[in-house]
Amino acid sequence: MSDKWNNFIKKNLTIVHIIGIVLGWIFAFIYWYKVGYESDNILKNNPFLISIWGIALGYITFDLIISSKRREDDKDNGDQ
Repeated sequence: MSDKWNNFIKKNLTIVHIIGIVLGWIFAFIYWYKVGYESDNILKNNPFLISIWGIALGYITFDLIISSKRREDDKDNGDQ
């Protein structure tokens, strides 16, 4: 079980994903500070919830970027 978990983490949590998580959190916190601090919306005025939202969006965005790069590399290597 431990070996499967380690392989899952190595595959799905690379340095690029960590950068996406950190950038997502930073941008979410900046958004909360500038816009959501005084909002009536529960997601916008709660720094914890907006941070989780930013972390998820950062991870997903950078994961999509990595996936498209991998597909391009696989496509380029397959044509040779």
